[in-house]
Amino acid sequence: MNLFSFFFYPFLFLIALSSQIAADEAALPQGWVSWPLHYSGIVLGITTEPQVERLLGQGVIRELEGTTGGRYFVDEKRTATLHAVFYTDGIVGEVIIEEGINPKIYKKEQMKATSKWFNPAEGFGNYHALRLGSKKEEVIKNLGLPVEKIEPNGWRYQSKCCSGLPVYFTLFFRENRMFKIVLSAPHG
Repeated sequence: MNLFSFFFYPFLFLIALSSQIAADEAALPQGWVSWPLHYSGIVLGITTEPQVERLLGQGVIRELEGTTGGRYFVDEKRTATLHAVFYTDGIVGEVIIEEGINPKIYKKEQMKATSKWFNPAEGFGNYHALRLGSKKEEVIKNLGLPVEKIEPNGWRYQSKCCSGLPVYFTLFFRENRMFKIVLSAPHG
């Protein structure tokens, strides 16, 4: 094998692979994405409660949420909240990221809820281009139009991910800015 073949054939493979991925993305209906829903290392429908604790710390625990409880985390600057809700077997069934401190976290619990590993500026969406504060125009450019509009001011998108779960996410807007992201999987 000469040097040209050594570099050229893998390059052709990558071009073909990226073309196939683009074709798969283009084949999805409007408002659908083809990646598993995740944030701060938490993958919806896969990550368990002990794994969330290892990723983000203990947080503030609420036992009467979901099926087996929930945990709340705030970033070090206390500008946003991440709320993980657990379903059967302690699997994450919902992740909510929102601006500000959720009122279910009492003032005396804020220090315990603080996680240096939760970064509200972390991107999500295609190429991780979106984040809290993104404008509607940026969302449409990145994800296209939603599958459904949820009142008040919510846009729902579906995910065709590898887990086979019918998962979706809803983005909520205030004055044209995204202030809340809800990743959800149905539970029973």
